[in-house]
Amino acid sequence: MPPKTSLWLVVPLLLLGVTATGGDQQIGERIVYTALRPANLDLYLFDSPGATPRRLTNHPALDYNPVFSPGGRWVVFCSERRGNPHLYILDLENPGPPRLLTASDGLDDAPAFSPEGRRLAFVSTRDGSADIFVMPFSARGPEAATSAVNLTRHKAGDFNPAFSPDGKQIAFASDRDGYRQSDIYVMQADGTKVRRLTNSPGWDGSPSWSQDGQVIYFYSRRENPGPGIYRMKADGSDQKQVYAGPALSPSFALEGRLTFTDREKGRWQIFTMADDGDDKRRESDGQRDYWAPVFDPQSGRMVCHGTGDAGPAATLQSPVPGPFVVHNRKKVQLPGRVLELWAVRGAFPSLDPTGTQLVFSEHFTRIMKSNLDGSGQRVVFERPGTSVWRPDWSKDGQWIACAVGPTFAGPSARADIWKFRPDGTEAVNLTDGAPGNNGFPSFSPDGKQIVFRSGRDGNHELYLMNADGTNVRRLTNDPGTDTMPAFSPQGKQVAFTSNRDGDHEIYTLDLGPEGKPKALRRITSSPGFDTHPSYSPDGKWLVFTSQRGGLNDEEPLLQVFNPQPYGEIHALRLVDGQVVRLTHNKWEDGPPTWVKAPVLKP
Repeated sequence: MPPKTSLWLVVPLLLLGVTATGGDQQIGERIVYTALRPANLDLYLFDSPGATPRRLTNHPALDYNPVFSPGGRWVVFCSERRGNPHLYILDLENPGPPRLLTASDGLDDAPAFSPEGRRLAFVSTRDGSADIFVMPFSARGPEAATSAVNLTRHKAGDFNPAFSPDGKQIAFASDRDGYRQSDIYVMQADGTKVRRLTNSPGWDGSPSWSQDGQVIYFYSRRENPGPGIYRMKADGSDQKQVYAGPALSPSFALEGRLTFTDREKGRWQIFTMADDGDDKRRESDGQRDYWAPVFDPQSGRMVCHGTGDAGPAATLQSPVPGPFVVHNRKKVQLPGRVLELWAVRGAFPSLDPTGTQLVFSEHFTRIMKSNLDGSGQRVVFERPGTSVWRPDWSKDGQWIACAVGPTFAGPSARADIWKFRPDGTEAVNLTDGAPGNNGFPSFSPDGKQIVFRSGRDGNHELYLMNADGTNVRRLTNDPGTDTMPAFSPQGKQVAFTSNRDGDHEIYTLDLGPEGKPKALRRITSSPGFDTHPSYSPDGKWLVFTSQRGGLNDEEPLLQVFNPQPYGEIHALRLVDGQVVRLTHNKWEDGPPTWVKAPVLKP
């Protein structure tokens, strides 16, 4: 058995921004990862309540959370068309393509104008977690964003700011006092005198002020799973429900009415009602889903975001249907290398040695093979009636291994490791007859061994076996959970996830001759989960998913399957522990894999 853990804490981990590469540099590597996010969202303008909407954007990326400037000329919104979510601006008086308004290395989202229109509040992860920022508003471009000031500077997530009508206060939601829940807070417009207004289980979010500033509206899950719409006085007193829901995103419409989103006949629609909950009216056309309505009090127009077109790209069975390749591909530079990030909808993607074909789990039901762009999809392995997941393509391209059985289960649950050819033939159960939960197979570089996770001895530990299932030997022995192993490209080390020190962190285990376990090192140290490690092709870096950035939005607003809405992709350099955050968004980014890629034109 390996020696007791030696806690390897090198220089404090550095959270760096990703540098987009320019001009002539060519891509030599790819990180392909699973993304759970909507297929397409665009902006819609209703010239009057109930009118046929006008589509303001038509882009395969996600456009959402629009707001009018005071006076109604400008619409500021969030878009993921450059990879990271950034703020953009549209001129409704002089129609043209959207212009970039912010360009940080992080997420910029949830814009909110001050009453006089000279300031713009928004949420950004540029300093690590989701914080409330304020910057001067300028329609000319991203220069004003360099003057943005972080008002909250909190390690937890702060979401969806709203200026009071006099511009002196900002209400916002935050999860600083609860895990996967939020409450409503208010602060002065300079970030001082932060006060908590609500204290309830679940989510209280999306605050909005009444026109006289005496009342704050918000949604809450405190009494029903909906959630419902609530109101309270601006000091937090007299909290009560005004609409049972399910309803989200309350804000003021015309004539003192309240607008919000609600479910009707299977779609999210825009409604208004009197502020006491009476006289509910649908204001959208019922042709698609719509969210986050905002009215311009001068013109009476309404802007919101809604579903767009999925497009002709390859799709598959998924909790979030849409094109196989998510439209946020970007080229980035790490020290000593240039690579490209590809987000796909298939779970646990694994690539062949050429980097042009991949296998993946189709919603844990079967293993599919396709080209990298999702074309040519075909089923290569399935076992009806049970889950099939975590495929791994051997480095020689000859075999694929996967797990068959429960996906989230204890050590005693029966799951097996299967191996088959890339065309689906010669399928064999490598752990047939072995007890426990056997999963997460990873081939050695020469294809002769497989490291995997097993519960056969009553606890989740790491094991090594020959690629034909023989010569099984145990690598770890700890009361914690050891799981998600990955072989290094040199075959002399395994990276894995463990909670043996109280939190889910990344560890490495050196292997001696015949796979004998040797030095064990803890590689990460951060609050929350660090999981699903994968080595770079040269073995000098690890890529993994992490919770360290926290949540970037209120969970009820993310209308997708999101069991882990805090997963972001990070890379860690093994020689010094330097960490680089690669993705910034509010969706779940899942298991990554890092491979060499054919040289592409920039």
